Amino acid sequence: MTISLRKYEPDDLYKVRDFIIRTQSLLGHPNSWGIDRWEFVPFFQETRSGTLEQWQSRIGIWEDENGDIAAVACDDGDVYFLLDSLEPGEQLVQELFEYAEEKLLIFEPGQLCTRNALAITAGMKGIDRIAESRGYTRGPGEDTIMSLTLDRDFQVFLPQGYVIKTGEEVDSRTKALGHIMAFDYAGTSDADKTLLHYGNIAKAPDYRAGLELSVLNTAGEVVSFCSLWWDEANKVATLEPVGTHKAYRRKGLGKAVIYEGLNRLKTLGAVKVYVGSGQTFYRKIGFEPEVSMYRWIQSKR
Repeated sequence: MTISLRKYEPDDLYKVRDFIIRTQSLLGHPNSWGIDRWEFVPFFQETRSGTLEQWQSRIGIWEDENGDIAAVACDDGDVYFLLDSLEPGEQLVQELFEYAEEKLLIFEPGQLCTRNALAITAGMKGIDRIAESRGYTRGPGEDTIMSLTLDRDFQVFLPQGYVIKTGEEVDSRTKALGHIMAFDYAGTSDADKTLLHYGNIAKAPDYRAGLELSVLNTAGEVVSFCSLWWDEANKVATLEPVGTHKAYRRKGLGKAVIYEGLNRLKTLGAVKVYVGSGQTFYRKIGFEPEVSMYRWIQSKR
């Protein structure tokens, strides 16, 4: 069957989303991006920076003769191939590399290797081999996707004076300020843009106000928060974003708001939750590594 490249169109948002869901169904785990990232990037990151159209213009989609997606190439700093197989055909992979090298990987003037990297999921040996043949080398470290099986109840303990509220109970500006303080960028131009655009997340297809949770202090400030993106077809969800104001850490607030989210997911029938991080904090509250991705850097040939 012939597979052809075409450019991304705005109407493809749902089609790629469904492809990501199908990938989870076929593999039993995420391969590169989940629906959380596919929706959070355009509805917040790229909207906030004013670069949504540029980001969309860099996305490549490969389809078969029936119009079914076979692969997607996109970027979020680094470059990612979205594939529903760990052993895709070599011709398709070569085309993905050619596209990435033309559209997505960045060589700075005078530099001998790319500024950004190509993220390849561990175990995709055919892609590893092609990367090496095209002058890529694997960098140190790895990106980790961790998971937690929802096979128990999660005890939620909040210190006195704190409450958990859902997305519809907290206004967008208050949530935006919580994000700014958690990620420590108050007083920057990005902070001003976050205040303007944070509410846009609620327009994403899989946003659920009941799964956007915030911990508020007695002053009504968001001091910890998490959002969960629910993949009903696979009975799984992903945390994105998660944050706690640095002045309120080590109080159990992050654990409490996540555990509240996990209990809510269980009522929906969820069996597992993912987070795109390998941080010790997540390990301490029960998450374990499931998927690794390695960063490959291309050198000039």
